[in-house]
Amino acid sequence: MKKFILIIYLSLIFFTSTGQVKTKITGFIPESIQSPADVEISVFYPFVIGQGRKIDYKTKTSKGNFTFEIELTEPVQIGGAINEKILFLPGTFSILVNPGDSLHILVPNAKKLGMMDLNFSGKGVDKIDFQKEIVKRKLALYKEDPAYRLQSISYKFATTDKKLNAIDSIYKNYKIDIKKRDKELIKANEYETVLDMLMLSAVNSKSDSVRTLFEKFVQKKNRFSPFLENINVYYSGLTILRDYILLSEYQNPSKDNAREMMNNDPVNYCRLILKHLSKYPAAKEYLLANTALNVFSDEQDSKNTDLIYRLYSDNVDHGSKFFKKVADSYQIVKTRLKRGMPFYSFSLPDSIGRIHKLTDFKGKVVILDFWFNGCGACRVLAPVMADLEKEYSGKEIQFISISIDSKKSLWLKGIGKYCSSSSLQLFTEGLETKHPLVEFLNPGGYPFLIVIDKNGNLIGPPPDPRGNSAEFKRFINQYL
Repeated sequence: MKKFILIIYLSLIFFTSTGQVKTKITGFIPESIQSPADVEISVFYPFVIGQGRKIDYKTKTSKGNFTFEIELTEPVQIGGAINEKILFLPGTFSILVNPGDSLHILVPNAKKLGMMDLNFSGKGVDKIDFQKEIVKRKLALYKEDPAYRLQSISYKFATTDKKLNAIDSIYKNYKIDIKKRDKELIKANEYETVLDMLMLSAVNSKSDSVRTLFEKFVQKKNRFSPFLENINVYYSGLTILRDYILLSEYQNPSKDNAREMMNNDPVNYCRLILKHLSKYPAAKEYLLANTALNVFSDEQDSKNTDLIYRLYSDNVDHGSKFFKKVADSYQIVKTRLKRGMPFYSFSLPDSIGRIHKLTDFKGKVVILDFWFNGCGACRVLAPVMADLEKEYSGKEIQFISISIDSKKSLWLKGIGKYCSSSSLQLFTEGLETKHPLVEFLNPGGYPFLIVIDKNGNLIGPPPDPRGNSAEFKRFINQYL
């Protein structure tokens, strides 16, 4: 477990040490010079789980040109579409983009899209060239296959093995120098595109040879190692790892109704995650966290919710990347709060006794920061929130710090140390956790952030800005 935390810590230092870096993706579509085209990119942020992981950016071409400017702190996978047609298919679903890249995409024929029919240039093209080598070989092998519906399960395993061998060969023998990390992430992404259909077919197959084929072509060859090494699973492999677990556990997942078990008995499925991914803490926590958040959303306050949270909490380090997100979401569920429901209509005094109500902020996104004097984690958050307030100055947003201290004197002494001094300062009048607003939210710990939309409805807890404020801002910007 300590090794896992060290991996996460070093990765975050590497990815965030330079702060947010402006990154550009531009392009030209000759056919849209006269008739503007709709262009969209989807950015998949690896260190976000649940809502906010995928952010879509849309624009229209102007005289055939399009431009996207985004700020990145870590490498991301980016997909695209032109007039709702996937940009990189046939070939792949997404490309790897690093902070500071400036990629240009020439689309010679908008009616013939796909990785091999696009021309890339600019900073970051070295990664694209490597990926295109893989895609070129992969597509050539696909052309040798009969129609997928005509392939036996044994053929599907064998031809998938051939494609994975081709990816391995290109990865090993590619001569142009590329960062090892980038090569590993691209390899994992391409592995996923090849394994995806096979895993689905294997889980649904009635053939008695499924287990033997899975052991021969997948387990003995360690085909899932690209998703289990370091934190690669944050980028690729989540869906197929679910099938990997079912195929590892059951002789024939289809006959044993494994898919139904996964959907209807998430507690048992979480136990299988622990059983089969115990040696891979990053993948284990990622799948547990995803399963927990899905159950919290689907079942709200249920027996499964409690059991899964206990399994999650008992088997991951509480300092790991996604723990706070899962813990906060669990607390929200336990208070029977749902996204979109009307927020508690609070009425609280400021430092001079003036009363402020939730309705006063209609038309603004409201961020509540609950804290108390002496809270060490609150002290760490305070300067981060102060910087965010400066950045959002003049926008339709209201930052409110709410003290749960027992005495007014403690509250006033803590302002600026344990919360941002520039926030609107409100007090729970010495009621501490017994105040109706605090009881409404039932925070699991402090500081506790919660976001309310412009209509006074609950959004939920945002990503913790202490680790990476970019994730927090992406979350908030959706509602401005």
